[in-house]
Amino acid sequence: MLNKWSVPLLVAMVVLAGCKSEQKPVEEIRPVRTMLVGGALPAAAEVYSGEVKAQHEVPMGFRIAGKMISRAVSVGDTVKKGQVLAQLDAGDVTLNATGARAALSSAQAQLAQAKLDYQRSQDLHAQNFVSQAEVDKRQTALISAQKLSEQAKAHVDLANNQSSYAQLIADGDGVITQTLAEPGSVVSAGQSVLMLAKAGQYEAVIDVPENRVHAWQPGQKVAVQLWADADRALVGTVSEVAPAADSKTRTFRVKVALPEKNTAALGMTIQVSQVFASKAIPNEISLPMSAVFGKEQMMRVWLVDDKNTVHSQAITVLGHQGQQVRIQGIPAKSIVVTAGVHLLREGQKIKVLPLVQGAQQ
Repeated sequence: MLNKWSVPLLVAMVVLAGCKSEQKPVEEIRPVRTMLVGGALPAAAEVYSGEVKAQHEVPMGFRIAGKMISRAVSVGDTVKKGQVLAQLDAGDVTLNATGARAALSSAQAQLAQAKLDYQRSQDLHAQNFVSQAEVDKRQTALISAQKLSEQAKAHVDLANNQSSYAQLIADGDGVITQTLAEPGSVVSAGQSVLMLAKAGQYEAVIDVPENRVHAWQPGQKVAVQLWADADRALVGTVSEVAPAADSKTRTFRVKVALPEKNTAALGMTIQVSQVFASKAIPNEISLPMSAVFGKEQMMRVWLVDDKNTVHSQAITVLGHQGQQVRIQGIPAKSIVVTAGVHLLREGQKIKVLPLVQGAQQ
């Protein structure tokens, strides 16, 4: 039997059950990483990072040993041919030059005396006062004095050269890229104290793995993109491919000559892409492999719209390059999810983490 409180209680329970059934589930907003596809590099390219260097970078050092007393340049300074870059203490070479000149004067005096003795012996021999043996002896002494004089002259020339070697002179126009010794240090002959990048053509230097080096040949045209000028690609020419791999990295050094008119500066970061012109495919895009999902022949990617909602898009897989996959089927400037693709569903709201620039079209 129901008492007077039973009916109101049942009514309240029914109302609460109805309210509970009308509550909607909270939609999950999943944070994802994305990438803005499209760039300045050509299609069907293998991209390698490197830096800009001078085509000729020369280590500069003194030709004699000594104590460096001054350095007239620093990193980044522009120098001209014939400019004094550094100076050694010239005390020892000056003394050496003085001694060499004194030795030359002594040798020349002995030569003059030998000439007089030889001439006198000839005169006396003509008068039968001395024998022919005495004349021959004086002639031999004269020849010896002549050779000693020549030797002393060579020593003077060497000492003078060494005196000039106390100054480090730029042998061409360029830019100082590195200093390797400071004033006050004692340097040996030939020790590098400065690095001089010769003025002229710059080049991009990259390292290519051994399984791809066979595709690089001198004279080949490639695309070069400066990180500081990402909106414009330059056309470079492969100038040198190392004949042997680096002993530590096992990669091959490849040098690419840049065009004369460019905005490159020494040390800038660059990307070099090898262009396969005969195999270029319109609308081809390179993405990380983590951005692609689905089964073979039915691969897809997630595209993000302006409302931060994801929609799957069918794609055509053209090939793989390392950790990148070359695809076709999405427009440039699309925003593609690159991580967590297997946790999303059609029409799901997402939170976009900072965009990653760099996919190549």
